[in-house]
Amino acid sequence: MTRVLFLSESFHPTLGGGEQHILRLSRRLAATGMPSLVLTRQAEPSWAREETLADVRVLRVPPPGPGRSGKYKMVPRALRALRRERRAYDVLVVRGTRVLGLPALLLARALGKPVVMQPEVNGELSGEVYTWGRFANGSPWAKAVRGAVAIRNLWLRDADAFVAMSREIAAELLRAGVPAHRVALIPHGVDLERFRPATPAERQELRTALGLASSEVVVTYTGRLLRGKGLEDLLQAFVSSLPGEPALRLVIVGSGAGQSLSVEDDLRARAALPPLAGRVVFTGHVADVAPYLRASDIFAFPSQFEGLGISLVEAAACGLACIGSRTGGIVA
Repeated sequence: MTRVLFLSESFHPTLGGGEQHILRLSRRLAATGMPSLVLTRQAEPSWAREETLADVRVLRVPPPGPGRSGKYKMVPRALRALRRERRAYDVLVVRGTRVLGLPALLLARALGKPVVMQPEVNGELSGEVYTWGRFANGSPWAKAVRGAVAIRNLWLRDADAFVAMSREIAAELLRAGVPAHRVALIPHGVDLERFRPATPAERQELRTALGLASSEVVVTYTGRLLRGKGLEDLLQAFVSSLPGEPALRLVIVGSGAGQSLSVEDDLRARAALPPLAGRVVFTGHVADVAPYLRASDIFAFPSQFEGLGISLVEAAACGLACIGSRTGGIVA
């Protein structure tokens, strides 16, 4: 019996494709007789430091709060927890290489534990994700950052296996020097019972329940409201489309509350002004996005960095026309 520990900067109840994927995967593993443990950050003070979710034990370490530094401050506490719980797991799976990857790998090697790495987004191994929006490509600072990432990769690629959720990430791992036999391309799947096209009657019923008019053309986004998700561009594109499509309605499903890169307040303020006023719906945090997708006509996914885009897969499974950015797993 192999026991798995998932190490992640964020986890349920945070709304996000990666967080939901770990929740579903750990539950499924537990149901098949492979006990799973999740170690993550206690982002909100009200969240339990330890709880069990459908046979999956969840441990959360401080510090709470929205500060971006929180994910770095959690590292020593997470390492202590990994050492303390070393008899409770056989394999360590690290979601995201940017902050936890190298420290967790070095500790796991000391503990004699095999390690599986799963990058969250494209650009983690090339260094692009660190320089985007900060330094111009080709600048001395950008070159320095990418040089440091290349040095880090000399150690990071020693992990026992890497899971790539898209062909783009798999190619990036190979370019970083990871041996091909250690790279597994495993895209995230979705529940086709929950995410399925709605019949006309079901769509009408869902729209009534959600307060959406049957005559509207509903464009929906689902995910976290964070910098890098391209939501500012989405609002601008929506404004440009309004003159020719007066029946358009934009529904933004998700929240950025409590997260350091949140753009939710700015988006809400902009949407309250003409010509967007009354045309954009913000739902806040939603536990189940399926009803919104099945009630919609179009799905928009403007993310500027995206490992796979599980939201896009869910929307496609619901039969929506999908519009996405040309980046990462959205195209590969």
